[in-house]
Amino acid sequence: MLLPADRTITALAREFKRLTPAIADAGVDGSSAQAISHGLGLLNARQSGGAAFVREQFREYAKAVAAIKPLIGEDGADALDVLEDAIAAGAAADDLDALEAAWRNALRCGETLLLAIRQKPRSAAIAKALVKTLVSWEAADLTSQLSKGGDENAGAETTSVTTEKLQAYLRDRTGDPDLAVSSLRALAGGFGKETYVFSVSGQSLDGDFVMRRDFGNAAVLANDCHQVAREYSVIRAVRERGFPAPEALWLDTEHALLPGGDFIVMRKAPGVIGGSVFKAQTEVPPSLSDTLAEIAARLHAMAPLRALGDLSESINPALWDLSRRAVTEKYIEGWRDFFLKEEHLPSPSLLAIYDWLLHNLPDRDGPASLNHGDIGFHNFLFHDNALSAVLDWEFAHIGDPAEDLGYIAVTIGGTLAWAGFMSRYINAGGDPVDDKTLHFFKVWAHARNASASNVLSARFAAGGIPDLKVAVLPNLHFPAYLKAAESLIANAP
Repeated sequence: MLLPADRTITALAREFKRLTPAIADAGVDGSSAQAISHGLGLLNARQSGGAAFVREQFREYAKAVAAIKPLIGEDGADALDVLEDAIAAGAAADDLDALEAAWRNALRCGETLLLAIRQKPRSAAIAKALVKTLVSWEAADLTSQLSKGGDENAGAETTSVTTEKLQAYLRDRTGDPDLAVSSLRALAGGFGKETYVFSVSGQSLDGDFVMRRDFGNAAVLANDCHQVAREYSVIRAVRERGFPAPEALWLDTEHALLPGGDFIVMRKAPGVIGGSVFKAQTEVPPSLSDTLAEIAARLHAMAPLRALGDLSESINPALWDLSRRAVTEKYIEGWRDFFLKEEHLPSPSLLAIYDWLLHNLPDRDGPASLNHGDIGFHNFLFHDNALSAVLDWEFAHIGDPAEDLGYIAVTIGGTLAWAGFMSRYINAGGDPVDDKTLHFFKVWAHARNASASNVLSARFAAGGIPDLKVAVLPNLHFPAYLKAAESLIANAP
């Protein structure tokens, strides 16, 4: 007999929840267990809610559009009419597949509306109201699709790289027939990359190492340094300048004995990760705050790394000589255009946030710098209360150094004494940053992460990324980024 899908999914979710206390590393954000739990919840919501659920989505969307209608003006009238017609027609669709297709079309029409008005001047109050209304609606819509039973449990990653395969590969690469891999494990957390920690004993290679691997060259994001071949060049370049980046030993783009995506092998730095992308694990001691400030200042004061050449759209020779405002505008426009070009979950509210950003660009004197782009405790290794390494350079690009400071501010939250941190940053050679500029880059930090999480989830849907935890990004992390950005815009100076 065919089992009823809704009951089967509910039973699977219940049984899996019973298993989670016995799973190692329970509670780790970004784990396979979390992805499975939320994935089952999303399937259950679709199966049990069906067409009625999607029609309710249309009703809530219509309310949001009605609320922003007075804010649009004549320049967006035609696009607004198309959007309203799309919502009305979509809600009348017959079956679930037709409803879902109509829903995506209605969301795209919302994006078109925001693009139609993006160059039109408007008051700060209207811009804030537009973002607030759209984010409130869209974030609630996405989170409502997670079942109430979906919780952030964690589990062990399933590895596609086995001990036997890795050992054969390393023996072949080093020419050491007696080399032995004594341990191998995949790390939970992170999106769009596979990360493995392994231990080796041998004459040519000995110790603990990290492999950072693309799922496949077609699967990773194509901008910034998301492909490990680009990230490897940046890591090597900044380490040669004395910056505490990992010791990247080699890049492999052939790896016949380890089929799959390209990868970097690095020597494992001592220490533990300090937190998640949303918060620090513990209160930051003053000494560590000082170290962080000095490290950020050192990165931003580093002479242009022109030897990197034309590495990506966001690292190329022409960008080093642009003003901070110009390089910021180019970078944010590049991310917006990349988001729209890639397969993605259409998001009118994200387009509204981009619109606000591009109408509120800070204009600061001073040269552009190399930015890490993802600075936070989720990418710091701490050892004996000291920063031992800055990890994951996939968002590295040329920009205003205040961008990294804005990212530090949103990832650390209330755990850092900001005045003391900035004083140390300035004393170490960093430029002062006014509150308005810092606030702007806090908004951008959330908008950029929202864009990346959205596109990564679309890659999963298209079959490019096999990692299940990416599937829940639109309903778990994406709305959190939207709401954080909207809250900041609402309180912008």
